This record gives sequence, C-alpha cells and structure tokens, in this order.
Amino acid sequence: MVSIPFSIDTLGRWRRSLAVSAFCAGVATGADLRAADAPLTPQEDAQSDRQQAELLAVLDEATELATKNRINVDYVPGIMTVLERAEMLALGVRTVADALTLIPGVLVERNGTGEMTLSIRGQGNSNGTVKVLIDSVSMNTSDGAVLIFDEMPVEQVERIEVIRGPGSALYGEFAFSGVVNIVTLQRARRAHVRYGDANTTQVGGVYSLEDPERNLSLTMNLAGWDSRGLGIEAGPDSLYPLGLGDFSNAPGAVDDSQGYRFGQLRFNAGDFSLLAQYQTTRKDPFFGAIDILPGPMQWGDEGSTMTKSVVQAGYAFPLSARSRAELKMHWHEGWMESDQRLGPAGLPALGIGAIMPEDSRQKLYTHSNRIQLEAALDWEGWTDHRMRFEVSVAENKMLDAWWAFNLDLLTLEPLPFMRRYSGELGFIDPDASRTMRSVMFQDQWSARPDLDLTLGVRYDAYSDVGDNVSPRLAAVWRVTDQHVLKAQVASAFFPPSLLQRHIQSFLPVIETARDPETTRTAELAYIFRRADTVGRASAYYSRLYDLITASGSSWVNLGEARTQGVELEWQQAFGRRFKLQANLSYADTLNYETGGPIPGAANWLGNLSLFYYLAPDVLLAGRWNHVGDRARESDDSRSDLAGYDNVTLTLSWFNVGAQGLDLRLGVTNLLGETVRSPAPALTYDEDYPLVDERTLWVQLSYELP
Repeated sequence: MVSIPFSIDTLGRWRRSLAVSAFCAGVATGADLRAADAPLTPQEDAQSDRQQAELLAVLDEATELATKNRINVDYVPGIMTVLERAEMLALGVRTVADALTLIPGVLVERNGTGEMTLSIRGQGNSNGTVKVLIDSVSMNTSDGAVLIFDEMPVEQVERIEVIRGPGSALYGEFAFSGVVNIVTLQRARRAHVRYGDANTTQVGGVYSLEDPERNLSLTMNLAGWDSRGLGIEAGPDSLYPLGLGDFSNAPGAVDDSQGYRFGQLRFNAGDFSLLAQYQTTRKDPFFGAIDILPGPMQWGDEGSTMTKSVVQAGYAFPLSARSRAELKMHWHEGWMESDQRLGPAGLPALGIGAIMPEDSRQKLYTHSNRIQLEAALDWEGWTDHRMRFEVSVAENKMLDAWWAFNLDLLTLEPLPFMRRYSGELGFIDPDASRTMRSVMFQDQWSARPDLDLTLGVRYDAYSDVGDNVSPRLAAVWRVTDQHVLKAQVASAFFPPSLLQRHIQSFLPVIETARDPETTRTAELAYIFRRADTVGRASAYYSRLYDLITASGSSWVNLGEARTQGVELEWQQAFGRRFKLQANLSYADTLNYETGGPIPGAANWLGNLSLFYYLAPDVLLAGRWNHVGDRARESDDSRSDLAGYDNVTLTLSWFNVGAQGLDLRLGVTNLLGETVRSPAPALTYDEDYPLVDERTLWVQLSYELP
C-alpha cells in the first residue's frame, strides 16, 4: 500500500553525570579565580569592551512582536523570550532550529523523512501550529507543506523572538502554540565560512548600504550549506513486524545528506519597505517515505526538495499627529518535489498478493501560492489608550498537484514507466483553494502608571472551514522597578490545511477535517530584574478542542486535550567575565480521547549555558541541554523514548590577527549520546537515530571595517 509522506545503563548515566559535573565545576572555578584577579589593563579593557558588553550584559530588550508596538520584553502581554545574536554565536549554535532549543518548553525533533518538527509546551509536534515570521513577514501557507525557516544559519540573524502560547488574537491562523519572529542581520558587512557538524560546509554573508540623508537602506543576505550526513545506522524497519524482514535494507545506513539556500533583499525608502526572499531545502530519503529503509540511492533526484519565494511591499504614513496607517501587499509561492522508493524489489503488495515492481517509486509535486492584502490603523486619540485596527483578505490556491508511480494505483500491477495521476485520481482536489477575510482590534490601555491592560479580538472567516473568533485579555503590573506580575487569558486556532481538508485517495475518504483546532489558555508570570540578574517564572493551562487527527487515509476533527506546566528562567552576570543562563520547564499533557499524553511530548526540558572570558579576546562557552523522555502514541506498547543530555563546548577568539576576524572552534555532543526522535509504532522499533557520536566544527567570520 502507498501513502503520502506528509504524514542506559547505570554506567552510562554515571559517565554523563561525571562529565557534566566536571564541566560545570571547571567553569565555576574559573569564575572564582577571576574574583582574585587584578583589574584589566586599559589596553585589555579597550579590546574587549564590544564583545563583553554584547554578551555579558543582562539586556533590557524591546520588541514589537507581542503587540505590533515597541515594548520592553518583560512588559509585553503573554510569555516571551528573545535570543540575542552574541549569545547564540558564543554557544556555537548553527541554525535557527538549534537556537530554538535554548527556549524553555520548546522541543525540536525530526520525522522519518528528515523534516524538522517544532513543539511548544507539548502542543502538537508540527510546524503548522506555530506562526513563523522572518522580519515580521509571515512564512506560513495553507497548502500543508512543511516550513523551512529552521534551516537558516544564525550567522544571518540579529535575534529570534518567540512568544510561547496563543497569538491568534493578533496574528490569526497558525499562531496556535506560539509565534516565532526571526530578525535578520541589518546594517552589517560581514561574511563567514564553517565546516563540521555532520560533514557540513556552510558559507554566508550580509552586505548593507545606507544613505541617511535620503533615508534609504539596502541589505542583501545570502547563505547556504550542504551536509553529507553522519552515515548513521538505522535498526529494523516497518517490514520486520510484517514478517518481511528478508526483503528489507535494514539494518543499514541512512541517506541523511541535505542542503539549504537562503537569499533575501530588504529595501527601505522612507516609509516604503520591500522584502524579497528565496529559500530552498533538499533532503535525501532519510528513513523512507513509508518507514521502509531505502537502499543506496540510484537516481540523482531521489529525495525531496522544497522551495519558497516571498515578496512583500509595505507603505506606512501618518494620517494625523495621533494616527498612522499602513498598507501591505504579500505574495508567497511554494513548490514541493519528492522522488522516493516505496519498497525494495520483489516486495509483495500488502493485502493484495501482487508483487511490487523492482525499485517501486513514488513522485509527488505541488505548486501553490498565497496572495494577501492588509490595511492597519494605529490611533492614540483617547488618553492612555493605543488602539490598532486591521483588515485583511487572502487567498491560498493549489496551482498544480500530482503524484506518479511505476505501478497501477487501482490494481497495483507493475508498470515499466512512471504514470502520473491528477484530477480525481490525484491526492488532493485539483480545485482546492481557500479565501480568508479577517478583522482585528486591539486596545492597549494604561489604566494606571504601573498597570497596563491589553484587550484584543480577531475574527477570521474561511471559505471552506468554520469561522473563528480569537480573543485575549492581558494585564501587566509593574509592582516595583524590580518586580513585574503578568496574567493573560487567550484563545487561538489552527485551521486544517488544504491537504487535510481536501485530500483525495484511491482508498475511500469518508470524512475530512472541517473545523479549526482551537485552544484556550490561561497564563501567569512573575519577573524579577536587577542590573545583573533576571529571573522569570511562568505557569500555564491550555485546553484544546476539535483536534485535527490522522484517521486512516484522511484527517478528522476528533477529541480534546489539555496541557499544563511551569517554566523557570534565570540569567546572572558575574562581573566582566562570567555569565550564567539557565531554564527548566515541565509540561503535563493529556489527550482525553486516548487517556494518555500527547504523543511526542516531553515532560522535562532544560538548559544550562555558561560564558567565561579566559582573556579579553578569548571566550569559552558551554551548554548542557536536557531533553526528557518523550511520550508514545496510545497504540504503541513500547516504553517512552528515553531522553538525552547534549553537552557542547565552544571557544571563540576575536580579532585573530586582524580587527573583525573571528575564529570559533566547537565540539557538539561531547558525551557521545545517541540522540533519537520517536518513530511511530510498528515502524522503526529503535526509533529514528539522528546523532550517535561527538562532532567537531570550525568557523571563520570577518566583519568589514
């Protein structure tokens, strides 16, 4: 049968604990020694000011993500984290996906075809439930294709802003469990090259031009990388439970090579802005389209490729002294191509009795676009109120979609050629499209000098699924300069994709998902801040309704779930050389339909990051990332997938022989842990191995004077 690929022992623990303890003790000892050091010389002080000020300061960040008005992060409604460029680079983080694991409650995994999956607070394990922005421009579409933002190198990034929790009252669809905004590097002229990390070669650069007199700026951002993979070994695949292990290529090597390209142009002329972006990612077959391990590749185009192009133009202009309007036009086009083997030669077609043709293959192709128009008005006509109104209309279309096989879909008889199927025999309705109309209102009210209230509501009307209303009410109380209390209640939604709503199959499709999945969330947070210290504690409770669940050859709305948990964060700077960051999160999930946890959710997630200047231009940084046991599907009799501890070390040497030339060396997975993502029941009994050895890397970057 064919389907769519969207779809320790005691000694080991002792060894890990000893290594982590030694690492932490070593860095902490270095900090103690620093206390007895003489002050830095004037020359050393001048050389290290820039790096140390960037990294060691406990920053007072501001963001527009939570309200679309610039506010200090600790005063925004809801729970938010900002990852700064200096910290990410110091920790050796390579991609946005790696960086997101620094945030409490965020879990990044891979599925069987190598695609990244992102889970926030245990809610789902899919990019579709997270709103993703790059420079505040939306990257989500309704076609069901996977987002590819996570592969972007952090060298191209200024910061990453993340809202944990619902954001639909402001951002509408997809802002279900969180919102991620990747702010790319601006006003810079620099280049970098990196090698290591699973035999990965990476290059990138940013070049900016400015004319302040005429208020003009232009930034070009280019990056790319190719990975030859680690050559990891997969265990028995999904053929073994069926008694067909003799046909299998497993156990065997995994084809896990991949590549990524990114290009972006940003132009600003006064109140006019233009962003044009291109992203593409290519992946080898990894663990197979239907969890049958492919053998060595025989075709140059085997695997999958996804490409996205985005253009957005905007114009903002004042209407009066207290009001400002903004118009935006957005165009987004995406392509997905896949060419993979379904099973080894001679494999019986399950349940039919025919024989799969030699090198049975499946090809998939989709081409879709999204066009959106948006108008917004900011108004401060009432004292202590700042209001925002938005209206938008958008259309998503499948422009082309087909699949092809070297067998007859109805009889599974072998064919000597690839036969393409579309229309009624395609996997999606050829006329699949969606029109969305939205209205949003937000009022930020300074009820007292120390108390801010935010009221927001958004209405979204869809042409093919149910309408939705997303409200939120938030309060921020600045008790003193050092103590802040926050509370929020909000609702969010995630509509079924065009694929989930309009799927077709040669198997009977009785029902498809017709309603958005919704969530209602309550949050409380406490923030403590001093010049060298920030502590944050938050608690949340979410109830999920009309879950969009895979059912046979389709998706349906089925059941309810809830998630609840706590998140703790601490930042501490110790003088001019040492800084500590730590976070710990606990999530408890329950699917009321199955009586068990949400599959893939981890109860415990944690990070400990340490930064220590060995010399004015030499920085040592280390990170301990803990991922706890992850829950299985309700029909999976295996115990929970064991967690792991990933320790990394990075040495940064600034201004190596020339001003602006930086060298970084690092080791990832210092303990040699075997890192796995969960595989479904009756597929890979040993799950999806991703990393099983420590790896080294080196990076050079240069900033033009």
